[in-house]
Amino acid sequence: MPLEADANLTGSRSPTAFKTQAAFGELFVSRCACVRACEPTQALQSASRAVLFFRWAMPTACRILSRRATAVVSRTRHKSSFIAPASSPSAPPPGFPRLPLLGSLPWFSNLSLPDGSSVQSLDEQHESWAEGTRRHGPVWRVGIPGLGKGISGDLTLCADPREFVKVLQAEGKYPYGAIQLQWPFIVWATKHGRTVGKLFTRSEDWRHIRHGMQKSILPPAAAAGYAAIIGTTGREVVLNAPLWDDAGSFMSRASFDLFAGLALGRRIRASDPRPGASLPEDERFCVDTIEALDLLPDVIQDLPSIAMSSLGLESPMMKRYFRAVSGALDYAEAQVREMLARLDAAEPLSTAEEASYLASTVRTQRAAAAAGAADALTDDEIVASVSVALVASVDTTSSIATWVLAHLAREPEVQQRLREEVAAALQQHAGSLAAVIEEELPYLKAVVRETHRLTPALVISSVKEVDAGIDLAGHRIPAGSLVALENHSLQMSEALVEQPRAFRPERWLAGAVAERKGTPAELIDHPLLSAPFSAGARKCPGSRVATLEVRALIAGLVHNWRIGLVDERQATVPYRCQTTIAPTMPRLRYEPLTEESRAVAEGLPPRGGGGVCAP
Repeated sequence: MPLEADANLTGSRSPTAFKTQAAFGELFVSRCACVRACEPTQALQSASRAVLFFRWAMPTACRILSRRATAVVSRTRHKSSFIAPASSPSAPPPGFPRLPLLGSLPWFSNLSLPDGSSVQSLDEQHESWAEGTRRHGPVWRVGIPGLGKGISGDLTLCADPREFVKVLQAEGKYPYGAIQLQWPFIVWATKHGRTVGKLFTRSEDWRHIRHGMQKSILPPAAAAGYAAIIGTTGREVVLNAPLWDDAGSFMSRASFDLFAGLALGRRIRASDPRPGASLPEDERFCVDTIEALDLLPDVIQDLPSIAMSSLGLESPMMKRYFRAVSGALDYAEAQVREMLARLDAAEPLSTAEEASYLASTVRTQRAAAAAGAADALTDDEIVASVSVALVASVDTTSSIATWVLAHLAREPEVQQRLREEVAAALQQHAGSLAAVIEEELPYLKAVVRETHRLTPALVISSVKEVDAGIDLAGHRIPAGSLVALENHSLQMSEALVEQPRAFRPERWLAGAVAERKGTPAELIDHPLLSAPFSAGARKCPGSRVATLEVRALIAGLVHNWRIGLVDERQATVPYRCQTTIAPTMPRLRYEPLTEESRAVAEGLPPRGGGGVCAP
C-alpha cells in the first residue's frame, strides 16, 4: 500500500503567515526608530499596539487579495520543463507575483492542485514548492518575507540540480547558509558571549572553526571510524522501540543516543523511558534540546519576538527558547570540558571515549598547535564545535529514520526483503551491525533513497546567496540574490519517474540506475538530489555519520522486529513542519523476531506501556 503525505494537518501553523508578520515587524521597527529612545514601558506599549494592528490587518488583506491572486495565477499557469531553456536569453525568472510586506502569501492561501485538492499554506511543503515548479518551470521566484530578501521576501527557486551547481560555484569565500536565518540563536549567543555564535556568521571566524571541526567527522575515512560505536549503540537502542507509544519520539531519543555515543564515547540512554535508565541531567538535556528545536521556527517567525528583540527586549516565547537552548548548551559544554580536563590530567579513558569524535578532535587540534599551525582550534573553539554538534545532531537524522519506518510499516514485502538482506549480512559478519552499516547494503541504501524521493525531510535542502550575477536555465539571477534548491518536484515528475507516488526502492538498485543512463530520467540520480544535507562549504559536517546512524536504526529495527500498523485502514500519514518535515506517526505493532527482542516483549503487557507487541 503506497504511502502519501497527508496535507490536511490538524492544528498546524502556517510559517508563511508568521513570516509575513515578520516583515510587518521589520516595517514597524524601521518606521519607529524613535521608539528605541523611549522608556521600556512606552516602547513595549508601542510594540504591542503595532502587533495588534498587524495581526488584524494581515489576515484581512490576505483574504481579499487571495481571491484575485488565484485568478491571476490560473491565467498565467504553464507547464514546467526541466530541459527547455527560457524563452529569451537572460530573461528574469517567472513566478508568483510579489507584494510589499505580503510577498506571495495571497497566492499560497488557496493554491489549486491538478488533482482537485488545494494547498492552504507553505506548511504543506511536499505540495506547495512542487506546485510552484510545476507551474513556472525549473527556475522561478516567490516572495516569502522572513525567508527571502527585501520588503517582499524575494527568493529564487531552482529545481534543476545541474543548474544549482552554478549557484554553488558562485557562493564565495564565506558562503550563505540556512543557518543565517536562525537569528534567535545568534541573539542568544551574542548576549551571552558564546564562542559558538561564530559558527553562525559569514566570516573568517566561521571558516576557521568549520575547517577545524570537520576534519575528524566529515571525510569518509573519519566518518567510517565511528561505525563500530554506532553499531554497538544501535543494537541496544532498537530494542527500546516498543517502549514508546510514538515512534517519532523514539527516533528522536535514539538519535541522541547514537550521536552522544560517537561524540562523547558514553551512553546517555535517552531512548529507554524506564525509570532510572538515564541520569536526570541527561534526560534534562534531551528535553531542553527538543524544546529548543521545536520553538526555534516559531520564534523566528513571531512578530512580537522580532519587534521586542529589536528593542533589546525578550518576548515570552523568546524567554522559553533562551531557557531551553541555555540548558542544552550548558550541559553539552560541561560534558566537553569535563573530558578536556581528564585529558589534561592524563586520566585514562574508556575504549569508547578514546574512539570518540571529541577525543579525535582534541588530538588532531593539539597536535596541530604543537606543530605551530596557526589555524589550530583553541579549547574554547573545540568546546563550541562539539557542543553545537550534540544539540544539532537530532532533527534531520530522526526525521529521515521516522519516514523510512513509516514506509516500511505499510510495505510488508519491502520490509521482508530488507530483513533478509540484513540477516544475510549479519550472518556474514558474525552479527556485527557495524560491519553491516559500513558495507552499504544495496537494498537498505535504496530504501533510504526512495524515502527521500517520496517524502523528504527537507524540500528546500540548500539556500545560497550568489556573490556574482549568474544565468540559470536562461534566466538572469542578479548578484546578492538568494537561491534555494527545491529537490522534490523533479523526483515526483511523471516524465522522469514511473508511478512517482508508489514506494519502489528497486528504482535505486544498480540495474535500474544503469538503465536510466543516457536518458532524461538519469537526472534523478544527480548527487544534489540524493540527501537533505545541503551542499558546498556549508554542507552538514555530520552528514556521513548521520547516514550511518539511519542505517543502524533501520537495519537493527527490521532485524529485531516485524513492524506493522495497529490500524491498517489508515490510508495516509500526516506530517508536521518544524526544523525538518517529520511524519506524525500512527501507532505501530512490533512482533519480536530475536531472543533479545522477545525478552523485551515479555516484559510488556499485550496492549500497554508503549508500542503494541504481538503475541
